[in-house]
Amino acid sequence: MMRFPIMIYRVAQRSMEPSIKEGSYIVVNCWYSKVEAKDIVVLMSSGMIMVKRVGRTNGSRVFVVGDNRESSIDSRQLGWIDKKDILGKLIMVV
Repeated sequence: MMRFPIMIYRVAQRSMEPSIKEGSYIVVNCWYSKVEAKDIVVLMSSGMIMVKRVGRTNGSRVFVVGDNRESSIDSRQLGWIDKKDILGKLIMVV
């Protein structure tokens, strides 16, 4: 599947507050080369597009968490995420 190099997403959840507020727009690099701990990524999991912070990496998988841990569905419930499910890496919040 071909991806555009840059995409804009609207954040629909509060799981990344206070870093990224619900309703904010984010600019994402879809042609990123690697992800590391502390990067913020957009990913597809369980049929939903999510914005999360990378907590740890393990080969071809990442453990992701929301900054607002009380209202976040993340790897604590979903388990490790395959890196191929990452759609892009955050460039900036608009």
